[in-house]
Amino acid sequence: MGLIETEETNKFTFEPFAAHPFYTEVNRGLVRQALAHLSQQDTGAPVTIVDMACGTGAVSRLIIEEMERQGKLSQLRLIGVDPSAEALRRAQKGVDQMGLPADVKFIQGESEDLPKLIQNANAAFFCNAIHLLTDKLSAFKQVASILAPQGIFACNSAFYTGTYVPGTERFYRLWTRRAVAWLRQEHPDVRLSREAKAAAMQWVTSDDYVQIYQESGFGKLDMVQDTAIISLDAWRDLGQYWLFIDGALPGVPLAYGARALEVAVYQAGEELGLQEVPRNWLQMVGIKK
Repeated sequence: MGLIETEETNKFTFEPFAAHPFYTEVNRGLVRQALAHLSQQDTGAPVTIVDMACGTGAVSRLIIEEMERQGKLSQLRLIGVDPSAEALRRAQKGVDQMGLPADVKFIQGESEDLPKLIQNANAAFFCNAIHLLTDKLSAFKQVASILAPQGIFACNSAFYTGTYVPGTERFYRLWTRRAVAWLRQEHPDVRLSREAKAAAMQWVTSDDYVQIYQESGFGKLDMVQDTAIISLDAWRDLGQYWLFIDGALPGVPLAYGARALEVAVYQAGEELGLQEVPRNWLQMVGIKK
């Protein structure tokens, strides 16, 4: 993915945003949607599931919970892969705290390392990160290459064309405007980079995702759009995540950008009379031919 972990980015993580209950529910919905397909294929054999870009393990824990709920935890072999060593340490700690007898292994690596690490997996998850990849087709084909026939690939995103609930666009515009205004006032020497356009801002449509799944060798595709109700506090926490800062305020030092987005999100909410802003989440589950 080409994302660079540094001591500074480790101070601006996704974890506080991922801790909000709505985020758990969105991802639990995808996990259940995907593992329902897996249960239909159940032969009693071991089940290998890969959690790509697993981060601090929020989705890994949901997979473990769901397999336990289905009474199949003893069949599970879960492999989490992420480029961040710090995130993986937190992921391992979170799984350990569950106290469940799950076979879980966390591996530091990039998505392109997967074919060397895993073959014939039964399912792969790539949650809340697919929008970060510029070459989505290559990534999907890579996932297909590690899956067994009838293997399941589940991914989701709230960064796609159609993610804005109609009428909420003004919130995002005002949030950005107020953040830029705060920067101009507090740090007049800081300039936004005109050249940088973060991958997270290069959105595609749900139809594009259908085509990418098909071109990657997936047949049946379940696609649903869930709506999450996101509080201003949760938006603030997203605004503390380094990749979001880089997308919203490219070229701005992370500490300044985080503070600007924090101040501005509450200003925007107050001006528009909002305590929360809904957002559409695209949930996709494809089955390999």
